[in-house]
Amino acid sequence: MNRYKKVMIAAATVLTLSTTMVGCSAAKEDASPKKTEQTQTDLGKKKVMADIEMTPKNFTYKQDDTFNEKGKELTVIPMHIANKTKSEFGVGAGDFHLETADGKKIDTFGYHDSFGDVIPAGKTLDGNAYFAIPKNGKNYTLVYHPTNAAKERTLKWTIGSPKK
Repeated sequence: MNRYKKVMIAAATVLTLSTTMVGCSAAKEDASPKKTEQTQTDLGKKKVMADIEMTPKNFTYKQDDTFNEKGKELTVIPMHIANKTKSEFGVGAGDFHLETADGKKIDTFGYHDSFGDVIPAGKTLDGNAYFAIPKNGKNYTLVYHPTNAAKERTLKWTIGSPKK
């Protein structure tokens, strides 16, 4: 009987140790760098043209129950514009448009608090530019191109898709 007890204790010990080892082991995490699904955007990045600094802050959907364009959603891009010149500078939301990935142009949507003003020398302007974009639209580029400016006088920001 003594030998039987020793065999049982040895078997129980082996079983306990093997169960513990299985429970403690974990699958190794992949050490390779992970790709992110987010696309890199230029939101929050300042761009300069003739000492005028422009920065789109973000790109979001705008909740407005009176907006009822079929198949479209209202979006807003808050802008920060600084006039670093020695003279005043006129700018408005109409100087901006969106471009889709396939090259289509989307003009600003007139909204009651869209920006537009003359910025005195050394001053700044903060305001909103609104766009009515197709539902589920993706990968937009914000373009600054004043109406009467030469073609090469443009600034572009990759802004991706709007956030909720």
